[in-house]
Amino acid sequence: MSPSTAEIRTSDNDRTDVKRMKKEDEIRQSVKDKFFPGLFEQESRDTIRKAVEVSQPYPHCKISKLINDDLLRRVHKEIFSKLNFTTKETDIYKVNQTGDLANIDGLDEKERNDLSSLFELRNAIYSKEFREFVSEVTGCGALSPTKMDMSVNTYTEGCHLLNHDDVIGTRRISFILYMPGDPDEHWDPSFGGALELYPVIERDTPANEPTVSVPPQWNQFAMFTVLPGYSFHSVEEVVVKGKPRLSIQGWFHFPQEGEVGYKKDAEKSDSLSTLQQLEAAVDAKENFEQYKTELDDEATLGLSEEDLIELSTWMNPIYLNTEFIAQITDKFLDESAVQLKEILNEELFSKIKAATFKCDEMDNFTKAIMPPHGTGIRGDWVVQGSPVSQRFLKLAKDVKSNEETSVLFGQLRSYFQSEAFRHWLAVLSQALPTGYRGMARRFRPGHDFTLATTNVRGQAVLDVTLCLATTPNTEAAEKWESCEFGGYECYMDAHEGDDDPATYRFNDDDGALLTMAAGQNELSLVLKDENVMRFVKYVSARSPGARWDVSFEYDLPEEQEEKA
Repeated sequence: MSPSTAEIRTSDNDRTDVKRMKKEDEIRQSVKDKFFPGLFEQESRDTIRKAVEVSQPYPHCKISKLINDDLLRRVHKEIFSKLNFTTKETDIYKVNQTGDLANIDGLDEKERNDLSSLFELRNAIYSKEFREFVSEVTGCGALSPTKMDMSVNTYTEGCHLLNHDDVIGTRRISFILYMPGDPDEHWDPSFGGALELYPVIERDTPANEPTVSVPPQWNQFAMFTVLPGYSFHSVEEVVVKGKPRLSIQGWFHFPQEGEVGYKKDAEKSDSLSTLQQLEAAVDAKENFEQYKTELDDEATLGLSEEDLIELSTWMNPIYLNTEFIAQITDKFLDESAVQLKEILNEELFSKIKAATFKCDEMDNFTKAIMPPHGTGIRGDWVVQGSPVSQRFLKLAKDVKSNEETSVLFGQLRSYFQSEAFRHWLAVLSQALPTGYRGMARRFRPGHDFTLATTNVRGQAVLDVTLCLATTPNTEAAEKWESCEFGGYECYMDAHEGDDDPATYRFNDDDGALLTMAAGQNELSLVLKDENVMRFVKYVSARSPGARWDVSFEYDLPEEQEEKA
């Protein structure tokens, strides 16, 4: 009896299903072979998942070995022989980076063959098998099978990435695959380059110091869930010379429209964007301390005898000379900015120079090493944050200790609040300050900075900053002057309409309105217009010491702003 047509079709379908399943098994095994042996075993999955569940300050994990070592070594060789890096630097980072590796698909056949190992690695990381693995161990839910977002970064000496939460677009999981230095050498944590995770004091406000540090190692993989307002992290500066911290940085994304697991606006959050957080840090006008008396136009004509006597106790006599002040005024009115060298008299400056250098030596800030978090807190100096926008030591409002720098900078701060200095500013700038706000600061190497915030008050303010960067010798002065070691102050036009922390910051095409290197005993005056951004660049751990300063803003009446 011959088989029926239905039986033949069933048999054919069964064979087709067997072939298909066999093919799928081969594909799965091929993908798994690109990863470190045992990674996909249930025991490994359970271990990683449990580590994520108990992790703090937010869900994250570290996998010591992720990729097949032979593949990763080929990728490492390929990167340095075939790829070009572009150095990018803003107020928040300095890094050498390639383009988006998602664009490999668009290369011609020869170019893609030149990057065959990197192409193989990228496809393995975004494979169905690894996406499901990531989804399972992190508990994050479905991930997009099509959206790839990955680049190669190398942090050479001086490179860093300051505090941020990675919240851009549809990012769901952030990951870093490390290939630092030589594959056969251990990366010493003293080299820097650690991933640092910050807890939050409250949503959108990270603590001033991290609680988790993950130094890079060969074939190590770190990942964390991108949580708006919570997933704050940074990359510590690399301080070792000749040993690049190479890594592949990328993100897994929420499913896109039309993909399994897609939910409209799933990534939306009521948390503030990075730019909004920075703008929120700008104080309103009422935060200015208002002077008790009003000045009229006669105040711009000259100083009284009382003013001269008071100012001479701390200011270089040349800056009390009527003719010299007139020259400075002409320059300021022409350029809206001026820098005055050797502003403090010799006696006072000698005391401050000795005290600040002594402090920096005690804290090891004069050595090219990465100091521990919390270094330098003494006397009346306290940490000012939050590091989503700034971090430095600030002198407390009431100086109660006998610590030498606290006392000296408390005196300097009082000079900036005095009526005599107000009158001097009026004569020099031909503006009439109505109020002030400001502080004495210490920017510690390897830690401190301010990110770019915008003057959104609707009128100009007068910025006055006395910089006292630690400068023990000519070499140190040249380092500060080069701006390669940070600590410089920069003014730039704001980018209207950009609400994306990846795009709103300045780039090479825009340039700065004004950049002032950290100096020693220099006073700068800048008329800062509406919508002008200002920041103090992160001070490198390789700098000659700390940037000490006294920085004040002076409020101006609207009609005076129009005059100036």
